[in-house]
Amino acid sequence: MAVESVAITSTGRARRKVVDHFCAQHAVTPYDTILYTPPVELKAAFDRLLAERLIRKEGHAYYWLDLRAYEAAVERRRRKLVPVAIVVSVLLAVVAMSFYSDAPLPFVG
Repeated sequence: MAVESVAITSTGRARRKVVDHFCAQHAVTPYDTILYTPPVELKAAFDRLLAERLIRKEGHAYYWLDLRAYEAAVERRRRKLVPVAIVVSVLLAVVAMSFYSDAPLPFVG
């Protein structure tokens, strides 16, 4: 199961709380729906998950977490961030190496 490692932002933490609630209640199939009304502080995250169809609605106020869709969303988010992390790492390495040599930085003329 793909799990978000650390929720850094407040929206990430709120999303994680909603997902954890559904997992704890084992509401991960259409047959295991739960009656759920999100708390005020989690309402925006819940609405976002509902709009992304990661949480599905069955009947009036009965919901379940589509675990496959959630895991796919986590992987998509990771795939978007990997190139950014690589570029930042390479730039940090170049800057760090410039302190250890007298050579100028290659991209600064």
